[in-house]
Amino acid sequence: MISDEIRNFLLNTLSQTGGHLASNLGTVELTVALHYVFDSPKDRFCWDVGHQTYVHKILTGRKDDLKSVRQWKGISGFPKQSESKHDLYETGHAGTSISQALGEAVARDTLIKQNPNKDLYDVIAIIGDASMGCGMAFEAMNHAGHTQNPFLVILNDNEMSISPNVGALSYSLNRLIASRYYRKSRRRIMKFLLWLPVIGPIVLRWLLRFGNSMKTLLIDNAFFEELGFRYIGPQDGHNVIGLVKIFRQLKGLNEPTVLHVVTKKGKGYNPAEADPVKYHGVKPFETKSGKMVTSADRYSFSKYAGKVLIHIAKKDKKLVAITPAMKEGSGLTEFADLFPERFHDVGIAEQHATAFAGALARSGLHPYLCIYSTFLQRGYDQLIQDIVLMNLPVKILLDRAGCVGGDGETHQGIYDIAYMLPLPNIRILSANNPKELSWMMLTTKKDKMPVSIRYPRKDFPASFLEDKDFFKPPKNYSPYQSEILRKGKDILILAEGSMVDNALSAANFLSEKGIDAEVLSLKSIKPLDTKTIKKALQGKKACFCVENHCVIGGVGSFIRDTLAEELSGIHYQHFGYPDIPIPHGTISKVEDFFGLSGKKLATEMEKIINKKVFKYSKYGA
Repeated sequence: MISDEIRNFLLNTLSQTGGHLASNLGTVELTVALHYVFDSPKDRFCWDVGHQTYVHKILTGRKDDLKSVRQWKGISGFPKQSESKHDLYETGHAGTSISQALGEAVARDTLIKQNPNKDLYDVIAIIGDASMGCGMAFEAMNHAGHTQNPFLVILNDNEMSISPNVGALSYSLNRLIASRYYRKSRRRIMKFLLWLPVIGPIVLRWLLRFGNSMKTLLIDNAFFEELGFRYIGPQDGHNVIGLVKIFRQLKGLNEPTVLHVVTKKGKGYNPAEADPVKYHGVKPFETKSGKMVTSADRYSFSKYAGKVLIHIAKKDKKLVAITPAMKEGSGLTEFADLFPERFHDVGIAEQHATAFAGALARSGLHPYLCIYSTFLQRGYDQLIQDIVLMNLPVKILLDRAGCVGGDGETHQGIYDIAYMLPLPNIRILSANNPKELSWMMLTTKKDKMPVSIRYPRKDFPASFLEDKDFFKPPKNYSPYQSEILRKGKDILILAEGSMVDNALSAANFLSEKGIDAEVLSLKSIKPLDTKTIKKALQGKKACFCVENHCVIGGVGSFIRDTLAEELSGIHYQHFGYPDIPIPHGTISKVEDFFGLSGKKLATEMEKIINKKVFKYSKYGA
């Protein structure tokens, strides 16, 4: 059977390459049925989030390419227009598919009115139950219920996003699933009572009267119907024959329709079924045992952040942690277990998470909003309106800042400095290692203004926690003061966050060429430690700034504008990511390609110093 072949191929391939496993195992039959009945790309598939599209890629001619998924110059782990005409949108964030499908349906119907000979086609949005909880999805459904343009919404209900789902919608969908069994049981009871002599019909009449009053409590399809959608379901998402039959019935539908499909994340692979969170995004693993090929003695920045939060929370009873559906990814699992009443997973709702954190701070609690850089973009208005303008002391732990590697373009955290720098009141810090992150969190916990601490997607030895100073910053430590990590007399290299290591590497390469470079770590981006920078600039031939961020609007531009007078007498240049979408691949590959590895930085700087080529580099500015 083709579904079994695809599932085996996914397991064998992703066990070697890594990638999104559990979500794709859960959508095999659904995707096979979709492609069997509908005619992509004539019929328009609008995928939500996108990490559930590996089977779609296999069925649209990219089976062999999947062996390079998320790797440098390989195919993306998300839909991508440049890969295939079957990928309509480049989707990485949740909640967009219904808006896109409605747009496709409105465009289709508008063009057909203008040209009645134009071919009709179907429009299908495939959205997960967690994404359905996004405000944007409800906005789109509200609009669609008004316009009544026909299209199909397939609600893929696996009771999961990346973490287990939370919220009233998840509860409502669970009741819908339960109602399917209610209907089956109801039919059996009715048959039995009709068979039962004398008393059976009397009991049946009473049950029917009672049942009608209870039905709305058990069957919530009115939820969608009141939004203007016809509701069908729940249907078994792993019965490919049944799905084909219902898709055939739904071709050419004449009203907006929701088809509720129930699937199991990780279907067909026992370790993934048992722990779909662990097997959501995998590194290479052994298929028989499910054991990940990874080092247990290394922690991500996220996990270190969670450890520090626990340390602070043990003394600060007002500390609360908020995450938009990223408990595991943000390193908050242990915190949630220890302080369940002070942990809030709000679901995929970044706007709400941000405004909610502001209100918690306004009411006297000490909120930490733990969120990826790419996802805070979705809460930007609330960051301004509901936190920054009111100067509320929300602490933002900005995870996955900078290049994120395999997740690629839609998840790169290379814009947060640019969108935060213009905002009043907020302070912006950038950590280079776990100890620095810990000290920043510990020394800013009582600051009476919003503070954002950015840190990259990077692993470190677990031994950092054994350092006696890990939870104890020096008395004279200030996160707002820059730090000279290497003295030098010829040039100055200013480095932000994870680029500190690259800058130190570049300085070592330059020393072999007879160029003595001083390296200064910019721990604080706002406020900028101009005093230390000005002092370090004295006597230097040139100054360079390196950042894990885009060059437009980043810290390099901020330094140039802030210290224009001090920089006027020497050559100044900053290096970061250019004004283009940054592709997926390992972080080291991406950095090297864009001239941000230690060796590439040193080569460019040497060229400028020795040949006095004082011009913009290919990727710098």
